[in-house]
Amino acid sequence: MKDKLPYITSTYFISLIKSYLQGHKTKPEILAETADLLPVTAHKEVSQFLTAAAHQMNDAFYADIVDSIQHTSGTVPTRKGLIHHLEALLSKQISIQELLDWATWYTIEEDQLSAGIMDDFAVEYFCFDFLPAHYEELTDAQFTQVLQLFRATPENTLKEKIALALIIEKERQHFLYFLRSFLEQPQHTDALNTYLMAKFGMDHRSFPYIQELMSIQTQPEKLEALLEKARLSAV
Repeated sequence: MKDKLPYITSTYFISLIKSYLQGHKTKPEILAETADLLPVTAHKEVSQFLTAAAHQMNDAFYADIVDSIQHTSGTVPTRKGLIHHLEALLSKQISIQELLDWATWYTIEEDQLSAGIMDDFAVEYFCFDFLPAHYEELTDAQFTQVLQLFRATPENTLKEKIALALIIEKERQHFLYFLRSFLEQPQHTDALNTYLMAKFGMDHRSFPYIQELMSIQTQPEKLEALLEKARLSAV
């Protein structure tokens, strides 16, 4: 270890921390990469572990790390990082708990549906809303659907948020209920707006399927087809 110390700088730790926070490296990958240099820990959160190890190695490293990662830019989950973590989960390289720990390290207030912290709103929705609410019930098949959604070229991140929610059966039923209610009384938008705002942070004006919904006012039997479209089933 002493032979390696001259080559270790705070930049090394900053790079590792950002790689983890962005999702480009999983916790097992970070631990494997640092196994010959740092004491192994299975319990601490990765960025805390690396920061503590850096502080022990050199007092000056701590200030460098805090200064570098105190801003959210470059330290939040990315689409590429989420894909990497989902692939690792489905190949049994990480657990659901490790996925959850990574995705939810940055917490927001309970009344904030979306904080606008990440550039990718669909990734933000997955990390802040979808995964914390459903991780205990999600199956490998559903995680595969999530992975397919994020691998596809995003047409519209609002549509991706909706498609994510609709992976859950009860969410599909809620979706149909509120859209059907709107078709029955299109002049009353309050219930639909309340649902859309609580679930997706939008109202009927920004709902990306409002035109399709309006076009089937006299054909409610087509609502199921709209549901399938909203699920991005072709992905």
